[in-house]
Amino acid sequence: MEPIVVRHVFFDTAVHLRRVLVLAFALAGFTIGAAACAANPFVEWRDRLFGAKADDTPLSATAPHEAIELDFDRPERFRIDEASFERDFPEGKSRYRVVELPRQVAHATLRIRVRAVPNDRGRGNTVFKPVLYLLDDRDKVLETKDVDPLYIDIRPFKPTRLLACVNLEKVRRLAIATTPKAVGTSFDATARGKLSAPSKGKFYYSTDPMKVKLPYAATGELVVELSEQPAADQGC
Repeated sequence: MEPIVVRHVFFDTAVHLRRVLVLAFALAGFTIGAAACAANPFVEWRDRLFGAKADDTPLSATAPHEAIELDFDRPERFRIDEASFERDFPEGKSRYRVVELPRQVAHATLRIRVRAVPNDRGRGNTVFKPVLYLLDDRDKVLETKDVDPLYIDIRPFKPTRLLACVNLEKVRRLAIATTPKAVGTSFDATARGKLSAPSKGKFYYSTDPMKVKLPYAATGELVVELSEQPAADQGC
C-alpha cells in the first residue's frame, strides 16, 4: 500500500504546483496589465474624474419637462428625448434639460458622461453632443460653454461613453442642449492603434487600427456630476 500512497502524494503535489504556477502567471499578467493602464494618461484622467468602474447610475425619475435638481458630488443620469422642451439657443434650436444647483457656486467642475444608445432610426448606436448654457432665474442665457474635447471610453460588456470635463464660474442654473449643425455628423475616434507582434513560430501578425464612428443625434442620454472647487480652472 505504501507505493500507492507515494503516488497519491506525488499526484497531489503536482496538481498543487500546477495550480500555484497558474495563479502566479495570472497575478503577473494582472500586474502587468494594471501597470500598463496606470501608465496611460487617459486611463489616469478617466479614473481620477469618473472612477475606475463603468457608470451604473440609475435613471432619474424626473419628468422630461421638469428641472433636474443636482446636488454636489452626486451623479444624475437623465435623457433628453422627444418629450423634452425645445427652444432657440445662441447655437440654434434644440431639445434640452435644465439643471439646478442648491445655490450659486463661484467655481465648479461639471463631469459629463454621454452614453451611447441604440439608434431608433437605423442600426448601431448614437450619441448626444452637449452644449452648456448658463441661465439666470428667468431662463435668459448668460454664457455658452462648448463641451470639448470628448473622449471615448470603451469597456467590455459596458455601454460605450463619451467623457468630458468643463470648468464653470458663477453657476446656479444651466441648460444642457445640442446644436443643429452637430446632428447628422459623427464622433470619430481611433479606439485602438495598429497592433503587430511575433508569434511563437516566429511569424508576425498585425491588425488594422480600430476606428469608432458614432452619429450625433438630437436626443440622447447623459450622466452629469458637479463638484465645487476652491478656485477657477481647477478640477479638470
